[in-house]
Amino acid sequence: MSQSLKRLKVKLRIAVVQLNPRIGHVDQTLARINSIVSRIERYRPDIVVFPEFALSGYSFHSRSHIEPYLSQPTNGPAWDICQRISKRLSCITVMGYPEIVRESSQKAYNSAIVVNANGELVFNYRKAFLYYTEEEWGCSENPAGFQTFDLPFYQKACDSDGRLYDVSLKSAIGICMDLSPYKFQAPFYDFEFSSFHSEHSTELILFPMAWLHSISATRESKNPEQQKKEIAQSQQSLGFQSHGSQGEYQLDILLNDGTCIKESPSAVTCDLPDVQVKSAFSHPAEPDLTNVDYWILRFMPLLAYRQRKNWFSGGLLATVLKKFQEIRTTYMGASLEKPWSFEHKNTVAVMCNRCGVEDGTTVYAGSSSVFKFNGKYGNFEEELDSSNRSVEVLGSLGKGYEGVLLRDVEIEVLREVDDKAIAIVPERT
Repeated sequence: MSQSLKRLKVKLRIAVVQLNPRIGHVDQTLARINSIVSRIERYRPDIVVFPEFALSGYSFHSRSHIEPYLSQPTNGPAWDICQRISKRLSCITVMGYPEIVRESSQKAYNSAIVVNANGELVFNYRKAFLYYTEEEWGCSENPAGFQTFDLPFYQKACDSDGRLYDVSLKSAIGICMDLSPYKFQAPFYDFEFSSFHSEHSTELILFPMAWLHSISATRESKNPEQQKKEIAQSQQSLGFQSHGSQGEYQLDILLNDGTCIKESPSAVTCDLPDVQVKSAFSHPAEPDLTNVDYWILRFMPLLAYRQRKNWFSGGLLATVLKKFQEIRTTYMGASLEKPWSFEHKNTVAVMCNRCGVEDGTTVYAGSSSVFKFNGKYGNFEEELDSSNRSVEVLGSLGKGYEGVLLRDVEIEVLREVDDKAIAIVPERT
């Protein structure tokens, strides 16, 4: 049996489901999930991704508050609905949920399960970087830190001759705060999550989130009661309920076969004097581009950036990398061997955020998106946002509504293949 190294194109169809769950309303959220899934079933997605704490709601403030929602990876409402969706659509399903270890430790985690088309658990990831809200209910950090795993796909890769192959993609889960500096205390430009995955050549990143809009009242807020009042006025102006989608969903479907469906709830605006609050709630069917650009910035090691060549030729990296020598081989995407270690590689990142308001203070940014980092233009790009040509924003949902974003994506990978049209999986890390 002969083997050869080939560049393969892996073609996948990915559905990103944006939800607005509310604590104590699991059954209602499940009903809306079933409604959304029924809208995309005919398109046969390969992967369906749901947000962080997709069923339970997020804003828990004590262990007793979250206790009724804690479950094990293969026992609970998240497991049940993921199994049903995976078997029904013959797809991989990803969903965030609150996990309990029912052993002597009784530790709790912010986790996400990955379920394959047979309804089997492929991977259970635990969030590594925690937000302060999770500390209120005793959440533990992932002791393994960031991780990768192999995600197999049957006959989804093809070579230049059109020959099909089975392939496994080096994949990862990230959950919300994982993308941020550790506890907001680490240096901003360490880019811990994206540096890890750049160095490990991760090809597919699935990212459940409960990412806040900047108008949320947090423990750093100077006048949280005033913010709460303004948020309530904004919701009332739009006729928004405290949970759900107001009976309407946003559908954004663009496929390679020419299918194009754009459905949004009736256009509404928020007519309030406060510019910041108005920007969060006006035009809720449009994405919050400030957040989209920030997510892209946090993937800086995967972005082309012309300045890296100067760091490399000027010998500036040796001193910086010396302090990371036990845990890091790159800094902001540059290594001692080449200016940009990600060049000529591909990674697709699926950012699945939630929307809505909790506690009257916590406003979620929605704007679920699909990014492709194409590994090109390394010597040209200067901006670290969506204008950078090395990142393709394949689509984004609005900031205010539940709905689904459906896209065809293509990931180029190098694989040793044999004469039976089987691609050899990458080394596991």
